Amino acid sequence: MGKRAITADDLLRIKYVGNPQVSPQGDQVAYVFTQMDHDKDGYYSSIYVSDLTGEGRAFTAPYIEGKLVKDTAPAWSPDGKSLAFLSNRTGKNQVWALDMSGGEAKRLTNVKEGVLDFSWSPNGNSLALVIKAEEDQETPELLTDAAGSHKDKKEEARSDVKVITRLRYKMDGAGIFDEKRRQVYLFDLETKNYTRLSNGKFDFGQPQFSPDGQSVIYIGSNEEKQEWEYIPSLYKFDLASGQETELYKGKGSIASPSYSPDGKWIAFAGHERGAFSSGNTQVYVVPGEGGEAKSLSSEFDYTVGNLVGVDAKYDTAALSLKWNSFSTEVYFIATVGGDVQLFKADLEGNVSEALTRKVASVSSYDLVGDHKAAVVLATPFSSGDLMLQDLNDVHNINQLTHWNKELLEEEVQLSAPESFTYKSTDGWEIDGWIIKPYKFNADKTYPMILQIHGGPHTAYGNGLHHEMQLMAAKGYVVLYTNPRGSHGYGDEFVRAVVGDYSGMDYEDIMAGVDYAVEKFSFIDQNQLFVTGGSYGGYMTNVIVTRTDRFKAAVTQRSICNWLSFYGTSDIGFFFTYAQHGKANLWDDEEKLLRVSPIRYARNVKTPTLILHSEQDLRCPMEQAEQWYIALRYLGVETKLVRFPDENHELSRSGKPKHRLERLQHLIGWFEDRII
Repeated sequence: MGKRAITADDLLRIKYVGNPQVSPQGDQVAYVFTQMDHDKDGYYSSIYVSDLTGEGRAFTAPYIEGKLVKDTAPAWSPDGKSLAFLSNRTGKNQVWALDMSGGEAKRLTNVKEGVLDFSWSPNGNSLALVIKAEEDQETPELLTDAAGSHKDKKEEARSDVKVITRLRYKMDGAGIFDEKRRQVYLFDLETKNYTRLSNGKFDFGQPQFSPDGQSVIYIGSNEEKQEWEYIPSLYKFDLASGQETELYKGKGSIASPSYSPDGKWIAFAGHERGAFSSGNTQVYVVPGEGGEAKSLSSEFDYTVGNLVGVDAKYDTAALSLKWNSFSTEVYFIATVGGDVQLFKADLEGNVSEALTRKVASVSSYDLVGDHKAAVVLATPFSSGDLMLQDLNDVHNINQLTHWNKELLEEEVQLSAPESFTYKSTDGWEIDGWIIKPYKFNADKTYPMILQIHGGPHTAYGNGLHHEMQLMAAKGYVVLYTNPRGSHGYGDEFVRAVVGDYSGMDYEDIMAGVDYAVEKFSFIDQNQLFVTGGSYGGYMTNVIVTRTDRFKAAVTQRSICNWLSFYGTSDIGFFFTYAQHGKANLWDDEEKLLRVSPIRYARNVKTPTLILHSEQDLRCPMEQAEQWYIALRYLGVETKLVRFPDENHELSRSGKPKHRLERLQHLIGWFEDRII
């Protein structure tokens, strides 16, 4: 029998691998395995350990007493005898540990607020923890019972009224903040004592011990103006003296600090362009005792990190920088065109050629000595598997896991994306891709769906797009492009959209439509459709105000009014300022309205479906409501679909049942309008 077309329900069967962590001895790798559970309408994550020859075996269980469990962030003890990880098995995340010689996992922490992040000390006797706490809490509030579920009378009587005093008071996916801040604590594993290291007035995180174990570094800001202009610095806390020093005063973003093995350097990812910047993130090093930072990738015109957006990815690992054992080179991943590849830079600022293959995306990695790396590598046909990559030979790679072989290789027929480059109206070259329909016949013509990515400072690229494959399975050609503003094409390209939203980015997108219709004769130019999410939803709204070329549109988690977005989005006031030429409500009302689709709603004739999450704090629900009321009032065929208890990440990590229903509404809106 031949392979069948992919279905919406197949989304629930896709399995995900992430966050590989190699043991100190270099003979094992722990990783996170994640899958959806339709009946329980959620996700579970387990810790697997492999001996670098295959998938390995599960060391933690996906269910405890019938409840879904998320075990993440594996971290080996320095001697390799135990493996710590975060788990929500008793409620909020705590640090747990497994003895690799056998036995059940044991809970190490008992923090009422839960643990957000942690790292081991070099001697394995303590942990650096990130915990939310009140400003004056030297010791975090602890649980009072073993299960972690006790509520005292004081807590039960506490008011549910929210009092806001912070400028940055909410975040999509996290909700509205209370007055507690993220603090760095030292936790002694023997005495069970907690000691706060950071300034309780502000937020700090990403702690790492120095190689000699005498100090802890972390990132944050002690500046009063940080609520408006947040520029973090790098701090060191000396454990013997109890003194905090500012190792490096930030000039822009800072993330993922990493000590060199000899302690002479600290690497981090960031830039020096102030609080508001859309350009490339680079690899920097600063002396271990403090001083000026030096970029190791200033001549490398691509951004550090994985900026390729797909809906079939669930890697929980944070961006990381890794040193070789000689403290002379730093490894990092970067987005290059539609690929995410592994690179290394030496202390003189020389960046290597790519160490991993093209037409693929690395989402996380760890080093196996100085000559190999354990990488999670995704392709247009895979959500990502664990691979063992030879760092001296890009073609020498061994696949360790095959979690989706039965589904994605043997059962369903996926369509291969075809890449091309075209010129925009001003001559700039733009990358694009098409996916042909299932059982494609060159003698037939097919309707086409234009997909527009979010960001705008992200990218489409070489990962698995379940949604697009599903559209191809339903008989559509799918077109997607990386207009200016996308990452992967250099600093000038990514910053070109700033101050020019709905300008040349619109030209880039529509030039891609023109190119595709002209080049590919199998596209029925009378049956064109358009959709996108976030910035892609905004551009969908822009498009339907300027052309009736598309038979139908679906706008998702979109923006239609930059004036109201300024004060309602979790990032509204600083994102709007940064993206629209330092615009604010009081001096630039006309500028913001000029790029707001709501002003041009009278032009819309295209049937438009609006998909939006009710707990979306990034592009708030009021944006969808404004757009719906405007179109409905003006007589446009429209429908608003609201997803309760979902945030901006619905299409990527929302409840499984909601993700399926979203796909039904999305594709159904187009199918109802096919001739």
